[in-house]
Amino acid sequence: MVFFCCDGCGETFKKAKVDAHAAKCQECFSVSCVDCSQSFPGDDYRNHTSCISEAERYEKTIYRGARKLDESGTGHRHQQQQKCKMSPQEAWNQTIQVAAAQASSSLKSYVDQLSMLENVPRKEKQFRNFTVNSLRLKGPNGEKVKGEIWSLLVKVREEEKKKKDEFCQQKQHTKPTSKKEDENLGSSKTVNSKHVSDSDDESLSNNNDKRKSIEFPPEKAATKAMKKALKKSPNKQLKFKTLRKQVQESLSFKVGKEKKKRWTRMLQQCVNANPKKLVMNGKMVTLTK
Repeated sequence: MVFFCCDGCGETFKKAKVDAHAAKCQECFSVSCVDCSQSFPGDDYRNHTSCISEAERYEKTIYRGARKLDESGTGHRHQQQQKCKMSPQEAWNQTIQVAAAQASSSLKSYVDQLSMLENVPRKEKQFRNFTVNSLRLKGPNGEKVKGEIWSLLVKVREEEKKKKDEFCQQKQHTKPTSKKEDENLGSSKTVNSKHVSDSDDESLSNNNDKRKSIEFPPEKAATKAMKKALKKSPNKQLKFKTLRKQVQESLSFKVGKEKKKRWTRMLQQCVNANPKKLVMNGKMVTLTK
């Protein structure tokens, strides 16, 4: 449950009681969330359905979240935590907010009240019982309004599901088409290569040798980048994997899975070619003085 604090008088209250407090308090121009301390002027607080987790709230500076390796491979944690996926209840609250914007004039007041609540049931039977107390819908007229509200929420939920399914299908269709094109290109290349003469094969091999030299940066540039990275590191020492990544970043060079082995061999040759300044002990590479 999200609690808010009045920025005028400092009183704290639940989300459902914000409007009642605003009608009484003359200084209530905005409210702030107790958990994340974010201020919401006017009616903006209604869109604030989810907030920080309990671990982030109570641990505060100690909280670090799930540990993941960063790009350098040192094992430090990310400062910006990745956003977690929405829970089913949060998704249901979001559908209620969307339905409040699409509701008719006869249902809008009821759906607006539901959008301010966070524990609205997701099943029809529990939903009908919940609206008896929260919206005070009783009698035959109340049953009619309950059915209209529920049908509206179900309609909005199905529309959102269709949008998500269409988006996922578009992603799935784009991936296999690219793979098929690559396969077709590869098959056409193999067919053409069979009809090439011996002289053409020699010219192609020479071109491939030139391409290999162009694919990777020169060894001098790689050794300089290695030395710079080791100078900046503590004790002038780094793991070979982290050193390889830092050299790629400094040279703005990307390596695919196929070229990764050749790139590592090239860096190992650079280390072995400079035994006076670069020494490799196991997985560690050190820069000697």
